[in-house]
Amino acid sequence: MLVADNRAYDYSRENYINDIPLFDDDKKPIAKKVKKTKQKAHILPILLVFSMSIIMISRYAYIAEINFNNNKLEKEYKEILKQNELLNVSLMHTVNLQTLEKMAVEELNMQYPDPNQITYVMAAKPIEKNSNYEKSYLLKEDVAENKYITKAKLLINSFISLLD
Repeated sequence: MLVADNRAYDYSRENYINDIPLFDDDKKPIAKKVKKTKQKAHILPILLVFSMSIIMISRYAYIAEINFNNNKLEKEYKEILKQNELLNVSLMHTVNLQTLEKMAVEELNMQYPDPNQITYVMAAKPIEKNSNYEKSYLLKEDVAENKYITKAKLLINSFISLLD
């Protein structure tokens, strides 16, 4: 077996790891500072994403809680409506005209009125609108003077006639 001749290769230009000092005496190590800034730069986005996800989860939890309370209140409302309907039905069964008459006569000692105790009241006929009055109210001077004032007078008169 033959051994290769290593004299053809110049090893003087090679830089070995052992030959390069890690730091100078005047300067502090640079590699450690770079790592710290890189770590801080990576932590900030992670914290931002984490905080945003926590906020979103809390909002969804709040919305779910509101929906739960809303559904609970709707069920209570429907139950109260059913109870109200049942109470109205029971009220209608208890308030019968015959039982009411019996209670009035027996317990409250009420009596039917005698024929001489009954009085009849005559209602007056409703007043009819007189269209001639409205036409005669407007004079020719008023119409010629200002049309808007006459329209206002007409509206006021019609309003007063409705109140009467």
